[in-house]
Amino acid sequence: MGSNAISFLLGIGVAWLAPTLSRVLRPLAVEATAAGMGLLQDARRIAAEQLETIEDIAAEARARREAMLAAANGNGHHMDLGDEEPGVAEADEAAAPPRRRTAARRRAS
Repeated sequence: MGSNAISFLLGIGVAWLAPTLSRVLRPLAVEATAAGMGLLQDARRIAAEQLETIEDIAAEARARREAMLAAANGNGHHMDLGDEEPGVAEADEAAAPPRRRTAARRRAS
């Protein structure tokens, strides 16, 4: 197999061109990486802000629910089962009709 002059010249051209392209493309790669890191940092900041907002909403809802429960305890809508006679709650449970099982529970078993 003989060597071809064209393939030899292409090999020398690529060997000369690769370092030149490397010097040109390296700064572009560094800039693209820096921009990507900046976008990632911004995304993390936005996600942290949104998480904080969700936590604030959850805390406010929790406080409102506790206030509603406290108000319900004061006006008699909520009965404390600890004040009843021991046999009354058991009799109520025995008189209640059996609970239907859902289709999802039947499939899972």
